Amino acid sequence: MSNKQECTFTSCAPYPKVRQLAHGLKDGDYASICKAADMMADGIREMAAGRNCVLVPVPNHHGRAVYTKTLANEISRRTGIPTWDILSCRPHMPLHYAKKNDLKPEGIYLKLNLYRKVPDQLTPIVIDNVLDTGYTAGAAIKAVGHPDTMLAVLGHTKNHLTNKNFQFNLIPTNMEKKMKEQPSDKKQVKNKTDTPLAVYQRLKSKHPDALILMRNGDFYRSLNEDAQKLSDTLHIPTQKPKFKKDGELIAEFPHHALDVYLPRLIRAGNRVAIADMQEPSKKQTTNQTKNQTQTDTMEKKTEKKKTKTKEAKVEKTENKVDKAETAKADKTAVRAETKKNDKAVEQSADNKVHKPREPQMVTVNGEKVTHGHSFQSNLDPNKWYFTARIDGQQLRPQLMKPEDAVAYQKRETTVEGLMQTYYPSKLAKKVTPEEYKADNKLSDGRIIDKMVVYKEHDEQRQDVGKYKLYTQVGEQKMSRTMSKEDLNAYFDRVTTPSKLVEKNFGEQLHLASFYNQFKLEEGVKEVRIAKSQQGDWTVSAKLDDDRMTGKAVLSWHDKQALFTHNTATKEQLAARYLNTEIKEMQSEKVSAKQAFKR
Repeated sequence: MSNKQECTFTSCAPYPKVRQLAHGLKDGDYASICKAADMMADGIREMAAGRNCVLVPVPNHHGRAVYTKTLANEISRRTGIPTWDILSCRPHMPLHYAKKNDLKPEGIYLKLNLYRKVPDQLTPIVIDNVLDTGYTAGAAIKAVGHPDTMLAVLGHTKNHLTNKNFQFNLIPTNMEKKMKEQPSDKKQVKNKTDTPLAVYQRLKSKHPDALILMRNGDFYRSLNEDAQKLSDTLHIPTQKPKFKKDGELIAEFPHHALDVYLPRLIRAGNRVAIADMQEPSKKQTTNQTKNQTQTDTMEKKTEKKKTKTKEAKVEKTENKVDKAETAKADKTAVRAETKKNDKAVEQSADNKVHKPREPQMVTVNGEKVTHGHSFQSNLDPNKWYFTARIDGQQLRPQLMKPEDAVAYQKRETTVEGLMQTYYPSKLAKKVTPEEYKADNKLSDGRIIDKMVVYKEHDEQRQDVGKYKLYTQVGEQKMSRTMSKEDLNAYFDRVTTPSKLVEKNFGEQLHLASFYNQFKLEEGVKEVRIAKSQQGDWTVSAKLDDDRMTGKAVLSWHDKQALFTHNTATKEQLAARYLNTEIKEMQSEKVSAKQAFKR
């Protein structure tokens, strides 16, 4: 067994295939960086599935991350994973220069410094251009010091296999995975052990949000959950197969009905991926796994030729053809034209033809929401995540509630409803910079002298790594950990300083707006504020049936709001402390009455 430290990494392709792009990336060409980010995003998204990750760019020989930081930022825009530029090193000789002059990389002193530790609950993904000897990548992984550190690069060479300190385990993803899966034009070998269910599952793993149609002979067939979708949309019967290799549920229709059914599937909001399962004949020299768009194009050409032939015959025998046949020829021409328009709408998942999508919704801010969908975790099949894009920017996936995941799979919920549940601040009305800056006055007239949001870096504190809200009002200085709701509202600019301060520090500032949220339950006859023998101020309530609640001790802030600032009433304090007990007492009374009637 190897003594090397293992590290998982993803690469788009072997270095010779991305050489030119890698040089452009290293030169800082922004177009090359964006293209590289597009290629790397899918692999990084797979690595980060089910984890909370951060992108850590590798510094160059000058000591700081430059083009790798720009690359990480572009990847962050596409995946929603934040970038942490936390590595630096002393300037040193470029490794490619050392190799060019026949120097070993180990002869270069390369020690990277980490000035911000990655918490255990986060998984760092080191971002670099090319993995060659693995010397720089190994130094970066060692400096980060996290046991689950992973690596993502644009390309890789075979030299990393000889690294003395690290064993880099490649995840076959992105371009390299697709190139291996693409069949050769010269020879196609079909796996005889592939069952219809295995083929369906393989296609479904590549296109989880698409409805899979598999052609076999004269029928198009869907399996399992796609069979149910097909049945619900097209109103065709389903059946249970005789053998397990054919799945759990089957729905199929004749191949000549594709022209009618495909537009219906697309109009119903489905993305359709079509695969040809027929055996290649001996005389065929072309690849029989072409996508359906190519097949449809050939069928359209054939139909057009037939139509032209029919039209020519009609012209030659015009006097002999009756009106019914002429009408039939016209219908054929109209059908061919309709088919042409419908096929133009289709986007085959196998072809990767990306046409601009119509937005699934438009927010009050005019931002377009597209690609809203849920997907299953690769690590835990019981977990589902929801994500979407707003104006082309990928949102960070959010873990779905089980009931929402089930509703999405049954199409009982909409993208708009899921957006409202998991990204509410994205749909709220944004405030302008002028409105944000001007709204710094509290409801009682006091001015907010300072308000900032910062991240706790003190490792001695329990809330290290969390965002906190700090404010100063007069001589009062306060801070607290922000909730996810407030944090999203702050970064999306749908709130103002006064609203944040009043919501989080209303009690400490003794604001009337804080106590207005407390409403006393009905059935209370009297509220009493009294001082106990121990010297504490307490609140209690007397119900309509003369029963008394317990006595709750008031906090210092509540006493200040009641006696000094007059911003809280006895009823509001009773509601804050006693509502739960009052409800229990009233429910006991109702239960007793019902038992007595029986």
